[in-house]
Amino acid sequence: MAKLSDKIVADATCPEGKKDALLFDDALPGFGVRITAGGKRVFLLQYRNGAKVRRVVLGTFGTELTTSQARKKAETLRGQVRDQRDPVAERKAAQAAALEAEAQSKAAAAARAYTIERLIEQWTTHHLAERSASYRAATPKTLRSVLAKWLDAPASSLAQTDAVHLLDEVKAERGPIAANRVRALARSCWGWAVKRGALAVNPWMATPQPARETARERVLSDLELAALWRAAEALDHPWAPIVQILILTGQRRGEVAGMAWAELELDGALWSMPGERTKNGQPHTVPLAPAVLALIRKAPQRKGAALVFEGPRKTAPSGFGKVKERLDDAMRAEAKKARRPFHPWVIHDIRRTVATGLQRLGVRLEVTEAVLNHISGSRSGIVGVYQRHGWEREKAEALKAWEGHVLGLVEGRGFSAKVVPIRVQG
Repeated sequence: MAKLSDKIVADATCPEGKKDALLFDDALPGFGVRITAGGKRVFLLQYRNGAKVRRVVLGTFGTELTTSQARKKAETLRGQVRDQRDPVAERKAAQAAALEAEAQSKAAAAARAYTIERLIEQWTTHHLAERSASYRAATPKTLRSVLAKWLDAPASSLAQTDAVHLLDEVKAERGPIAANRVRALARSCWGWAVKRGALAVNPWMATPQPARETARERVLSDLELAALWRAAEALDHPWAPIVQILILTGQRRGEVAGMAWAELELDGALWSMPGERTKNGQPHTVPLAPAVLALIRKAPQRKGAALVFEGPRKTAPSGFGKVKERLDDAMRAEAKKARRPFHPWVIHDIRRTVATGLQRLGVRLEVTEAVLNHISGSRSGIVGVYQRHGWEREKAEALKAWEGHVLGLVEGRGFSAKVVPIRVQG
């Protein structure tokens, strides 16, 4: 042993056949250098912490430290040991803290980058992929409208109090039912991100529901249905045929308004919608009764137009709200003239009216659900998996009977209680 110097360290070698050798200083306890078989020389300080022997690497001779510089570092660490400190443990703790700080910094940067706009975009792309095209378009549009001031903010920054405040605003501006819908969509969107690990908390989960809802049971009476048909006749194109096709088929308003020529087989009296056009994502066929065919054939087919009711912007017509107001005015005037009350209704009530009317005509529940493209009730669960009968003939008969009923009401013949149930295949 000797007091280490640059010359001693430089001249020291590792004995042949060994991986390394330790050479300690005789003046500073624990200060030494490790010489490897490859010629590398690394300064270290060895000390005891309780029953454990610890070694702290000080640096490499030549490239990082001289012997004198290494000795000064070792003296500083020896002072820490005398003060009952543990340099190795402290160094590990510092390294761990640095790694944690780096991880937190990266997580914070990722959180800032994962904005609400990004969340909605990913939710639409992945979660709504199997929903209808109209739903995929309308749903994110609704969220972006409500969250317009938050779109560039990190999704994780929206707190429950913020969510409650937003719902209060929607309730005040658009009504309680609209607020309920926004809450349901936002809960689904944030919940999807939580399940994927992109967010830790769903701020919408514990928000109170803005308003109580009960299942709608509104069904138009025969008198109201006839009044609606007459009110529709007074509308301009394309709204008159759209409303009348809604009455005759029971399909959804977006499906009728967006009807494409490519979906129609007029000679075969069939309307076939692809899955991306339906709410449940399932392809759906609608047999076309004579009156529906006549309404479609009367529609002007502009050159290059893809949609039956295509507007100037080559899109499906919009503005059901204003059309509904005109229908209400006409129906209210007719009711007043006949001295009967006018009851509020919504466009979707037409669909429920068709379903109820088909049941009154004796149509089997399975056929009614097939007409409406419902995957519920008799067509859900295991029955839906194994029951693949399409009810095409039965649907055609049902819609033809329903058309006869509607036109009979318009002509003043009323509903017949003696309707013979439609024959169906068992």
